[in-house]
Amino acid sequence: MLANENREPILWAKVNVIPDSAMVHFNHRAHARAGIECLTCHGDVASMTVAEPVRNVADMGWCVECHRENEASDDCLACHR
Repeated sequence: MLANENREPILWAKVNVIPDSAMVHFNHRAHARAGIECLTCHGDVASMTVAEPVRNVADMGWCVECHRENEASDDCLACHR
């Protein structure tokens, strides 16, 4: 588990919620390997007092647009399983 500068565990609270009905398999590892920075989707969380979503992840339009701009797969099966 990650720790802050005081070596205390960071308490994580889920902020971006993808509905189960979307049947989406999201893989952070694939995005990290592609060099996508965390703040691209999550915003500048380090400067937030309270973490809040900055993207509507329930609306796949933003994701598809990003995939196309970055020449990533926009095949439905890349995310929906």
